[in-house]
Amino acid sequence: MIAAIWVILVAWGFAAYATLEPSGSGFTRGSNRISAFLGWQFAALLAAGVADAFRPAGKDAGLTYWLSRIPLWLSGGFFSLLAIFLAGLLVYAWLGGE
Repeated sequence: MIAAIWVILVAWGFAAYATLEPSGSGFTRGSNRISAFLGWQFAALLAAGVADAFRPAGKDAGLTYWLSRIPLWLSGGFFSLLAIFLAGLLVYAWLGGE
């Protein structure tokens, strides 16, 4: 059930990004779309964390144990890559990039 909520939240993030009209002007134009996308993806990460917290334990869990971890790996991996990208961008700017 929680995995279905995770899928809905991820899909809602993509739908929000695709359907929102960009607002703002200049450099910040469209940042409302990005913030809506990241907000829904963060909500999906929270749902994935809940799914992982309530996963079945013990040696009888089997395949269900690993399947309940996939949403956390995907959402957590997305935010990890985003953090690495932003850190790299900050280092690039600090070292005198253009």
